[in-house]
Amino acid sequence: MSKLSNVEGTTIAQPPAVAQPAMQPPAENPLDQLRDIHLPDQIDQFPYAPGWWILVAFVLISIGYYLFRLYRYRRAIRLLKPAKFEISQLRSLKNDELDAHSIAKLSALLKRVCLLYFPRKTVASLSGKSWLDFLNQQAEKHQLDTVFFSGDDVELFAGAAYQAKPSIPQTDWLRLLQSSENCIETIIRSAAKNNPQHSTKGGRR
Repeated sequence: MSKLSNVEGTTIAQPPAVAQPAMQPPAENPLDQLRDIHLPDQIDQFPYAPGWWILVAFVLISIGYYLFRLYRYRRAIRLLKPAKFEISQLRSLKNDELDAHSIAKLSALLKRVCLLYFPRKTVASLSGKSWLDFLNQQAEKHQLDTVFFSGDDVELFAGAAYQAKPSIPQTDWLRLLQSSENCIETIIRSAAKNNPQHSTKGGRR
């Protein structure tokens, strides 16, 4: 204890100094330890890996080729519509209008179609049974279950050429027209599928 002297010389005892408590640092705010929010890096809309670009290019080329082939195929079968229209006109003939001329018109339609897709020297000279045999060979060539023209059809075609007024029942005539339509459609569609460039140019000469 320290002592102090007053004016009169009396010694006065000074009270002991009180120790000051140590200053405590302010408490930390837990929120101060949080980091700022970082957004993830922006993902590009299109991948830049070369493999992806190659795949996209392949798909686009495939689609373009398919559309091109479809366009050429549709052009190649454009002859099918007028051929079916002629058959529909022949189908509208009445029973008393069926004669050798009707058979000749149907045969001429079949031959015009075949001349577009087969060599002229092979088709032009065919008639009667040999002509229908040639058409039936196309059914076998395309692996169809049945031939286009039956034996009765062959007889009807061949007989009409030698009769002035052949008797053609309506049912036989309609069957013959349907067989001819199937034959024409098979020839045109097959040529368009296998060689559309040839079909659009109008056939062989």
